[in-house]
Amino acid sequence: MRTVEEVYTNLGGVIESGEFLDALDLIDKRLDVDLETFINSLIETLEFNNKLPSRSTCNEQCGQVLQLRQNKNSLMSPEDLSKLIAITSRTLTEKISPCFEAWKGGQSGEAQKSAGEMTGVPGGSNLSAIVLQQAKLAVEEIHQANVAQANLLLEREKWERCDVPQNFDNRVLSKLMPSNSDIHSDIVSDESQSKETATRGRRYLALPEDRGSFLVVPAGLGILELVAVYLDVARALPQLVTDVAVRLTSMLRLANSQIEKLLLEGQAVSSGSRKTVTATNLALTYQTIDMLSSVLPLVAKTLESISGPDGGPGIRIVLEDILYRLTAEMSEHKANLMRKLGDILVERFDHHCAKWLSAERAGRCKDRKGANENVVKIINDVSSMHRVLMKSLSPKCVGLIFSRVFVDFSSRFEVRLVKEKKKVDDADILGSWRTSILADLSQIVIKLRPIEDIKDNMEASVKEMLQVVDRILPPEEGGATSADLLKLLQHTSEQAEVETDSGKSESKSPDESLNVTE
Repeated sequence: MRTVEEVYTNLGGVIESGEFLDALDLIDKRLDVDLETFINSLIETLEFNNKLPSRSTCNEQCGQVLQLRQNKNSLMSPEDLSKLIAITSRTLTEKISPCFEAWKGGQSGEAQKSAGEMTGVPGGSNLSAIVLQQAKLAVEEIHQANVAQANLLLEREKWERCDVPQNFDNRVLSKLMPSNSDIHSDIVSDESQSKETATRGRRYLALPEDRGSFLVVPAGLGILELVAVYLDVARALPQLVTDVAVRLTSMLRLANSQIEKLLLEGQAVSSGSRKTVTATNLALTYQTIDMLSSVLPLVAKTLESISGPDGGPGIRIVLEDILYRLTAEMSEHKANLMRKLGDILVERFDHHCAKWLSAERAGRCKDRKGANENVVKIINDVSSMHRVLMKSLSPKCVGLIFSRVFVDFSSRFEVRLVKEKKKVDDADILGSWRTSILADLSQIVIKLRPIEDIKDNMEASVKEMLQVVDRILPPEEGGATSADLLKLLQHTSEQAEVETDSGKSESKSPDESLNVTE
């Protein structure tokens, strides 16, 4: 078998012969040299070859060999591909183009053109195109692997909270920022976390540039790692930043859609990955989507810094897609999750309300002692849901969920009362039923009033229900109206506030624990 030196020496003599590809194949495969050595060997051959016209032939043949290497090149790392592009560009600019222009009798100063402008070198533009195309294939390979990984992460996700690993900031978050950014100056550590907690991981993930702090699940952290992979590829191959950005956007859009199908459309249950989807699961899903949505401006900023001022219209279109369309899709997803969380409570209210306001039980109101068991269940459901949501969501978000919930409560209360009232025609029963319902509504106010986050919405809802009772079950002439009950409840509320203020120095409010995030 011939040595590398023998192949190099003989290459110049066989450039125009049929042995050319065999010689390159020997360098590329039999001797298994890397591509940089391979291209440099061609440069050396060009430098001592006296047949100047053949340099263009060598250039074209080099392109053929690159095409033969396509499968191998598409598996190269982004860093190696970047080196390949640089070598090819340097070869065309510094070696092949000057030689070919000199042979044509052109001026050497005119020969220093970029690889994309070297139309005077037969096969020159083609060679650059081949290299870039193979780099694009490699980017696509990475993208397909990332999409498969994202799907696997989501399919296996239990939607249960996890801690943030110790080195996550430096390993992942730092890559979401432009290269000249200082990750440590943007992220403020949570002072409330003890040193013991810090050794095993943090509870919250704090994004740079005050983009928020979030509870996380393993799949959410995994998707952020995939985002960092795309940005690493973009940094290694800035020529392909638009291609990378398109695929990054596609991966995030697919992940957003897949999460929606799993949690909101029930695929997580039908596939067997979960027996049921709880309010806690949905709240953590909201946190995950909110986190990914908050990352998008950082990603867009980093991609823009990589592309530079001359990035062209392609990257600007992708950035608009990220900042507007994808952000809007994730915002809609978050709204659907909030609606679903509210629906859980509304469905429970419907179930209890059907028993609470049933005409069958209306006749037994006089004999009832104590609170209605179904009203107690409604109160407990509201309190429990509030505790669950406060562990995973911000007070503002919880307030928005309950504002819609209480509006639905009052409207469904009216529908149920109208329906059941048609089944009762005894005036005495209607009178006692009215009294019983008013007592139940006052019980709801008294029990839920201490929960400050939902107090205003709850009282507004009960006020509407009282007005419904006055309209559907009007009081007897001279009897107390709902307005009288509201005044009484307001007076009771003011007294309770005075007592609470006076006792704050001695003990905590019994409902303070509802607002504590464990």
